[in-house]
Amino acid sequence: MKIESNGEEKITVTLSHIDMVDLDITYDEMDYSNIETRRVIWTILDKARKALGKSVDTDGKLLIEVAPLEDGGCVLHFTNSPFSDTKSKKRLIMKKDADPILFCPWDENSFIDSLKIISGLKDFIKSAESYKYESCLYMIIRPRLTFSEKILHILCEFGNAFTCTEGEISKIYEYGNALS
Repeated sequence: MKIESNGEEKITVTLSHIDMVDLDITYDEMDYSNIETRRVIWTILDKARKALGKSVDTDGKLLIEVAPLEDGGCVLHFTNSPFSDTKSKKRLIMKKDADPILFCPWDENSFIDSLKIISGLKDFIKSAESYKYESCLYMIIRPRLTFSEKILHILCEFGNAFTCTEGEISKIYEYGNALS
């Protein structure tokens, strides 16, 4: 287990496959509504407190982001919200997936160039689908949790790229033509 502090408000914990076996949990089983996941989270936070000599403020909003690793382990990012309302009830949020990225290239050449770049980022991307909708080309990219910003930055060289919700891309899925 590797524990790092990324400033006052963020702690990153990397669990290897062996750590996951020791904690008796898998990435797929992680769900904060599950009592076993809560046990694992509180065990990890206790070890982080001891290793870093500081506690994680769980009295406010705590965002927990979880991303899988190739070896069967995972990375957890614990972030305290600086906007926590101390009067509100304690709230922990667990996020396992990043928001999709909608990319609209400037032209066909930009689209082709971006496809080459995307193929080189396969470690950072879960999936990428291409569509033609209303005479425009689109790419819907599902990044791994912690890589959205990097992918957005790269794609902005070839067109307009932004994170969106499932609802915002539903029209493209429904009415667009998938490109192979």
